[in-house]
Amino acid sequence: MAGDTTLSENYAFAGVYHVFDQHTDSADRHLLACCSLDGTISVCRLAPGPPAVLRVLRGHGGGVADFAWSLSNDVLVSASLDGTLRLWAPADGRCIRRVPDPDGAALLCCAFQPLNNNLTVVSDSPTSPWDPPASP
Repeated sequence: MAGDTTLSENYAFAGVYHVFDQHTDSADRHLLACCSLDGTISVCRLAPGPPAVLRVLRGHGGGVADFAWSLSNDVLVSASLDGTLRLWAPADGRCIRRVPDPDGAALLCCAFQPLNNNLTVVSDSPTSPWDPPASP
């Protein structure tokens, strides 16, 4: 929270007019998620009514660098600087699965395979932009 404002007041949705176009369920079309370097993902509802934070997904021990919605919008995958990939059930905020990087590297991006939501792709970098420079 910033200052004396509430959690909902800290999210500014000005200029957000299009979130999902592939979903037919009107509720799905008004969801937005935001990842943060504090290790959380906020799932928000933009309409109907005033925008609101529905839940905050907590569990990563480092910043969340990327996330992706499944095509059916019932699962989120997230990649974190803590070296883990997590699968989430955004409807109730549960972490479904935690998968550590075998080398402990910071994970920078992730995606669902478009034709099969049972597969995810994740990427790290041997020299992450968040790593301190190597000493000479």
